[in-house]
Amino acid sequence: MIKTIMLAGSLVIFIFGWIIAYLLLRSTKEKGFFRRFLICVYTPLALWSAVYYIVCIVYAGYGLSWIWMWPLLAAFCALRVRMLKAELDGKARFPIPKALRIVYRTCFAAGLIFFLFVESRIVSAMTADPPADLDYVIVLGAGLIGRDPKNPLRVRIERAAEYLGENPDTILVASGGQGEDEEISEAECIRDRLVEMYGIDAGRILMEDRSRDTEQNLQYSLKIIGNPDASVGIITNSFHEYRAVRIAEHAGYRNVYTVPATTLLPVGIHYMVREFFGVVELMIKYR
Repeated sequence: MIKTIMLAGSLVIFIFGWIIAYLLLRSTKEKGFFRRFLICVYTPLALWSAVYYIVCIVYAGYGLSWIWMWPLLAAFCALRVRMLKAELDGKARFPIPKALRIVYRTCFAAGLIFFLFVESRIVSAMTADPPADLDYVIVLGAGLIGRDPKNPLRVRIERAAEYLGENPDTILVASGGQGEDEEISEAECIRDRLVEMYGIDAGRILMEDRSRDTEQNLQYSLKIIGNPDASVGIITNSFHEYRAVRIAEHAGYRNVYTVPATTLLPVGIHYMVREFFGVVELMIKYR
């Protein structure tokens, strides 16, 4: 339902944005096809980014990390529309030298291609189907509210229950330490939920309750597994799978797979875009 509403809402916003672009261009006599095309791209994107920012704030509040990038994107797009319109009208106050324009367009195109490449890898990991009968699956911890999982961890636990139910010989490693505002460790929450709510045998669950981040999740879990050649699936939110697998491979896993859990909308789009920066940071760190 939420996905359908978002698709329909996005379509309406883009149509409205194209109407605004048409009104802006109607009074412009200069041909300038490329500038006109860019206005038709930037205008709906500015409108969509501003609306999406409001949606994220309403849904998740100001505590959502990197939420500032959406109003920043909206402002950038609006500024570019204004600059392009001024150029078409012959009213540009500060004409951009041709050489600088070429450098900007080259860097912008290269950055966009790189962004799309990384996002394609993220999407590929999000949609991958895990093999059956993995030796182990690792549920990466996420935040708790007291003793209860927040939504990201809740959907990971649900995915773990589903996979364990379909593959009765697979062992699960519940991974995650206890945060300062959490009453129990994330690993304990994972185990308790799987046992009490989904009827999973506690003997199939191994505990790793010391880790503080994804790298420690996977490093400490590998020590518990004790065999880098074992087939291991990583259960985390789907947008996070690509980076998690890269971290696992760097930690020494030789046979690792994605077992993606649901990425919840509407903030799922935000997480997918934000993940680009996490992947870039990882590339720099592991270069």
